[in-house]
Amino acid sequence: MTGAEASTGLDMLRGAQLATARLNARGGVLGRRVELVAGDDRADPATGAKVARRLVRSGVNAVIGPFNSAVGLQTLPIYRAAGLPILRLTSATATEGFGVTTQPMVTQIAPVEQAELISVLHAHSVAVLYDPSTYTAAIASQLASALRAAGVSVPVEAVLDPTAGEGPVAQALQRTAAARPDVTYLAMYGPQAGAIAARMAATPRAYGRCFVDLAAQGPSFVSAAGAAASGCLSSGVPSDDQLPGGKPYTRAYRKRFNISPGTWGAFTYDSLNMLAAAVRRSDRWKGSKLRNVLQHTRGFRGVTGETTVLPASGNRADPPVVILDINPAGRYVVDHAWASFAGYF
Repeated sequence: MTGAEASTGLDMLRGAQLATARLNARGGVLGRRVELVAGDDRADPATGAKVARRLVRSGVNAVIGPFNSAVGLQTLPIYRAAGLPILRLTSATATEGFGVTTQPMVTQIAPVEQAELISVLHAHSVAVLYDPSTYTAAIASQLASALRAAGVSVPVEAVLDPTAGEGPVAQALQRTAAARPDVTYLAMYGPQAGAIAARMAATPRAYGRCFVDLAAQGPSFVSAAGAAASGCLSSGVPSDDQLPGGKPYTRAYRKRFNISPGTWGAFTYDSLNMLAAAVRRSDRWKGSKLRNVLQHTRGFRGVTGETTVLPASGNRADPPVVILDINPAGRYVVDHAWASFAGYF
């Protein structure tokens, strides 16, 4: 909730706050009011581990989050060891098995990106640039391997470490421009991806089409990219008002917080409500029975659509992964060419 990715964390917090307020307005859950305890991991694994230990010592009953997979690799084992129900928002394969999620995973995102690149954009060469973080490195590696297997050239597959300084970043961009790919794919979080997209926009013919992974989706990318944002496609999830239950959620969010929702608040909203439903079904706020009921969630209807959990992994079956445009106002909207190809509408 602080640091470069604060906009994502704050939106997630607000989604959970909205769910908490609605649950408590209806008398709470099993006669107890829900108390939301916020933990700021700053998108940093070491900080996240300290926060996780503090939250466990404080006696929390369950955890929603974290968002960053690198943080999750440090914190999720702490929460699991404490016996807490976990509703993670990580997407890296390495975090499967730690509780459940309402969010899409690498293995569910990469095939959508591959189909967009091959079947919609008809790309013959794709440069892959990525942040070395857990999720972004994993999605970049899986996508690059799948593209090569399908006969698509990947002339550049390079790490752009945001902590490495300007030299390595400039070198990777020069290599990419020299390769003249049809598409340059960015697997990075919002601020870094936005900054790279803005640099690419200065010489767009050198980089081909800009395509950004789901990790960057949100206002931090739009802000960092500036006018270049609307020139990029993005994998991601539908914007708040394009989700199945999005319109009433958006109205309630705006009324409470006087701003429009971001990308991931709807997923924390659904996560808390899904936890509450499991608490009611198990008739308890902790223990193996509650965790088992949560792990076997089927047909939960929320803002983001229907959630059925795959018990072995805790992953969501058929999560809402789409291809998005960014309009001049900075809003993410489902791309019509992809929607026509996928039969989305």
